Amino acid sequence: MNIPSAEELSRLRRNLRAEHDSAVLYDALAELERDPRQSSVYRRLASAERQHASFWEQRLAGAGLVIPPFRPSARTTLLIHLARYLGVGFIVPSVIAREMKDRDDYASQEDARAAGLAHEEHAHAAALRGRNDGAFGNNLRAAVLGANDGLTSNFCLMMGVAGAGASPAILLLTGIAGLIGGACSMALGEWLSVTNARELALSQLDRDMSMLKPDASHPSVLSAGDAAGAATWSFALFALGAVVPVLPVCVLPLALRVPGSVVLSVAALFVLGLATSLFNARSALFSGLRQITIGAAAAAVTYMAGRLFAALGGAVL
Repeated sequence: MNIPSAEELSRLRRNLRAEHDSAVLYDALAELERDPRQSSVYRRLASAERQHASFWEQRLAGAGLVIPPFRPSARTTLLIHLARYLGVGFIVPSVIAREMKDRDDYASQEDARAAGLAHEEHAHAAALRGRNDGAFGNNLRAAVLGANDGLTSNFCLMMGVAGAGASPAILLLTGIAGLIGGACSMALGEWLSVTNARELALSQLDRDMSMLKPDASHPSVLSAGDAAGAATWSFALFALGAVVPVLPVCVLPLALRVPGSVVLSVAALFVLGLATSLFNARSALFSGLRQITIGAAAAAVTYMAGRLFAALGGAVL
């Protein structure tokens, strides 16, 4: 009997956990789905994932190894809660991304490829794309990205001013100005984008020559969205992120304001990274740490730029 290496054992157990997680998730979606036909699709997918899990269990048992007990991952548990309270369609894009990642992983594994698992995972993603309410997942991505824009830009702006040695009042003023100015800019940009898209769709409508005004209720026009609603959401999401580095400056003692802003902003970056893991098929820890690395690096650059500005200004004076 060939005992697998530690790396091979980790691969087998990782694949087994992933298949069990998928089966549990699909079972939950089948229970939550209101459309009987779509519910049956989720049940078939759950059954297929259990067959995949059985394949990996046999591989482990064949090596004389004990099958480890299974507990749903935190990601799976979170997705089930989101589906329960926000609707199944909200998480479908995240599930599709996971299926495509499983397909890519299996395509590089000889035993999984020979068993046809990569092809089956691809088929699972194709079955999920039949849903027509995946826009909820797109809204989640837009919300996370909008909040991230506000957080990162205002965090960097305030760190640049702090690096230059600005007074507490100037630091607070900078944060508030960055929040309001950035949110207004985002809202205006979104309003212009949607408005222009609607006007383009209206200008291209084929209509009778006797009609002076095109039909604003045409599907191609409606698909562009609502300019006022888009602008409002952009303003709110940007402001939600931008207020994070400002809060410690408002409430903490003088000596703790800049450190507090850094700590709270880094924590918020990690939370946003966790949220992105719902639709990028990366692990929650990887996504969170990547978000911190990029955001903190950008803030460090602007902080050093502020220090350099202060040094050069001092030399000139």
